Amino acid sequence: MSTNLTKDQIYSQVFIKKMAEHQDHFGMPGSKTDLQLMPLSDYRDMSQRDAFFYVDHNGFLRHQFSGEVMASNAEQIDCLIEVLKKLSNECL
Repeated sequence: MSTNLTKDQIYSQVFIKKMAEHQDHFGMPGSKTDLQLMPLSDYRDMSQRDAFFYVDHNGFLRHQFSGEVMASNAEQIDCLIEVLKKLSNECL
């Protein structure tokens, strides 16, 4: 068996490491069960510490982990909030 890693394997290893660092930095639970058991106060604190989203220096809402721009103005953020409210009704 070859010990040479493909680019995809290296990328996967780096991605997993970065995800673990992100979770550790923000105190994110390591599993779905841990998330379900997490006190709401801890989840709220994690959210308020920008664990999921932040506003960059240009005023764009970005996803904390990927850096992807999620919204460029308040109206777009309101649209996201509407979707999240609908999704909250679908969660158990």
